[in-house]
Amino acid sequence: MEPIHDSWLDYLVKHPIFELDDAEKHCSQTIKSKQTRQDNNVVNFILQHHARIMAVRDNDLFVAIASQIRVLNLSNFKDNWLKAAQEASNKEEPLSDNWMLSTPYKILGTSEINYNIEAMSPNCNGRLLAVCGEHRLEIVCLPRQSFSDVASTGIIPKRTVDCRTLSVGGKYYKKSKVELLKIQWHPLSETHTHIVVLGNDNMLRIFDISCDIEVPEQSFDLSPLDLVTITQPIKRLGSFNVDDQDNSDEDVVSFTLGGLSKDKSGWEPFTVFYALRNGHMYSLCPVIPFRSVVRRSHLDNLACISDAKYQQAKSASKPDHKTLSHLFNLHSIWIDDLFQTAKIARRSNESDSLVVVSDKHHSQYPVLRQGPFVVPHAEPLNHGVEATDLLLINADPVYVLALSLTNGIIHNYLLSGEIDAQWRMPVANATHTWQKDLGLLLADTACLPKASLYEVINLKTQELPKYQTVTLMSDPLYEDTYFVYHATGVHAVAMSTWIQPLRNAILKYEAGNNPESKRELDSLLKDKSRSEVRSLVNASPFKDAFVPIIGLVLISDIYLSYSLLALTSDYRLVTRDLNMRRDEDIPEEAEKAVKAQLHTIGSEQDESKKGYEPLLSLPLFKPPPQLDTLPKQPKIVLPPGMSGSQEIVINEETLRFFSKSTEQIRRETRDLKKAASHIDSRLTAQQKEFERQLNALRTLMKSYQPELSNEEKEWINKLEKLSKQVSGESGYLARVKKLREQLEQQQHVTKPKAHRFANMNQTQLKSVLGTLKQQSSDISTVTERMEKLESKLPASA
Repeated sequence: MEPIHDSWLDYLVKHPIFELDDAEKHCSQTIKSKQTRQDNNVVNFILQHHARIMAVRDNDLFVAIASQIRVLNLSNFKDNWLKAAQEASNKEEPLSDNWMLSTPYKILGTSEINYNIEAMSPNCNGRLLAVCGEHRLEIVCLPRQSFSDVASTGIIPKRTVDCRTLSVGGKYYKKSKVELLKIQWHPLSETHTHIVVLGNDNMLRIFDISCDIEVPEQSFDLSPLDLVTITQPIKRLGSFNVDDQDNSDEDVVSFTLGGLSKDKSGWEPFTVFYALRNGHMYSLCPVIPFRSVVRRSHLDNLACISDAKYQQAKSASKPDHKTLSHLFNLHSIWIDDLFQTAKIARRSNESDSLVVVSDKHHSQYPVLRQGPFVVPHAEPLNHGVEATDLLLINADPVYVLALSLTNGIIHNYLLSGEIDAQWRMPVANATHTWQKDLGLLLADTACLPKASLYEVINLKTQELPKYQTVTLMSDPLYEDTYFVYHATGVHAVAMSTWIQPLRNAILKYEAGNNPESKRELDSLLKDKSRSEVRSLVNASPFKDAFVPIIGLVLISDIYLSYSLLALTSDYRLVTRDLNMRRDEDIPEEAEKAVKAQLHTIGSEQDESKKGYEPLLSLPLFKPPPQLDTLPKQPKIVLPPGMSGSQEIVINEETLRFFSKSTEQIRRETRDLKKAASHIDSRLTAQQKEFERQLNALRTLMKSYQPELSNEEKEWINKLEKLSKQVSGESGYLARVKKLREQLEQQQHVTKPKAHRFANMNQTQLKSVLGTLKQQSSDISTVTERMEKLESKLPASA
């Protein structure tokens, strides 16, 4: 009998949402051709167009095929899978694919989108979906509810959901044929409607969809000619020449934003980082939407730091430091202007969030383009290698810029200095002397931002393709991890091995309490523990054959689990289950306190007596490293000519691949056996420790609760005698019960007839009546006393 699959992801790959007709297959071939190239003399932006044709909004999966957008509700899909799997299990039958007919995909009705879609990106609240073509940008207004309508049984026709579509910046992109390189929703937008767009005209534009879809709210010219020319000697910055007149390779190819505002953030959330074709990196600060949400503590922190820097620089003796005091004063003015417009954010769940409003007149001077970043001992890019994508990893106080190159190499740069706000000061037409002095000082190479090349990661495993598009994507759960997808597969880069120790060392050094913190920090930067790189999808198992990955989404929903979905250029879905990380960062002081507490158990009475020594040693047990969050064995994607019913040709290359894969599986099996043995030993030790603790507990109970004394025994005997007198066979309770029965019998006795007293005179009758009344009163009193005694005696017993 065919076994039932134990994962809903195994059936998601078979869903009709990924089926293509002949015209759509031709479109997929076009996308594949744009992911790689072989020559090194290209000046266009082919490899800077990042294919993102798959996206997720909550539990809705969007897939773009040519000009069509398909959507499938994953929660509904998993619900139906669970129901069908349970029915098949009850019938002891294999699970067929017919149940998927009850979960059809839907098509978004977007008639305005009549071009091949290259990228999609939903905004943070899921109301808008940005759709990007080569020269077009549309915003699709999505329905508020999810696409989870339950369909009836049987064959269901595909349904179309009409959606309003807005064309953005038509005169900049559609009419002038400017290519769109990258789009990203700004995380600080109060209305969630600000989108940042980079074109191949070196213009960075910020559109507010809620106000104007034609004219950008802000524009920044990043072209190399947009520089302030200052007469000074040519200087070399590591490998970068800041006075290079050859601008052919200085086109902007990618950018990344600084992330959300946090309580202890610096200027990074107000910064845009971007990279040139030649690998040089720059920054723009401050750049924020005109309506932004920031943390009050964030602004307070920046205001205090700016004021402290201003006071320190103002009282400095060096002229350059005094000149910088004017820059810090501009910082304070800019922050104070934000505070003047601040209001409590009603849409935010955080009471500390503020809505700040600015406009084009907020800053008196235009924002200065800071860069290039000074990177010591860095080699320039050559042989046709270009930068293709840029990503900021914000693990405050550690900031890393990941730069991907077309040769499959990634550079992880560690930001060495603090990024702050800078403006372009008038030098030639300065109205004040300090403006000219500050402008010249900021243009000096000593004021350029600095970074250090921490590590170089090579993802390329074969000669072909020679150049490829490499796209970076951050992890939605863990800030120290990012994913890379390219023409030959998908990789995960986990930097927790060195970011966490570096973060702790920086915090200790900034606190100033530990004199060894400086030495520890220098040691970490010198030794440089490398990031852990895992291959999750191998799309080039054989030489000269590869299937580019053109879409990647990460699911972090509790019901759907933490998983990865990758889409190949021929629309084959590859899924990977990812494990949640167990963060057990227990302070060293807490471990010492636990050990000291265990050691003193049983030794309070006699200090010379040795305390309890547990079998389980400190630090606390941690799962073996073999059971971490990332899979070690990649999933193999065979080329179209070798997949399906095609026979694999047995040759030297295929035999080498099978041998390598088999050896890797054997190695991982041995590692899993070691991990199982380690866990089994730990469980055995815990069982022994549990038994020892039970024995120790019994000993403690005997020492703190000894045998009864003679007086206590005598008192207990007296209590037992009293209990017997009250509740024994002839005790008070039995007597009361007997009296009650007699009383009830007396009450039911028939009254004597009146003629018996016919011969009695009035005096005799009164005497008898008084006696009866007295007896009745006595009986009532006795009855009341017996009831009270009866109510008290059971409680005493």
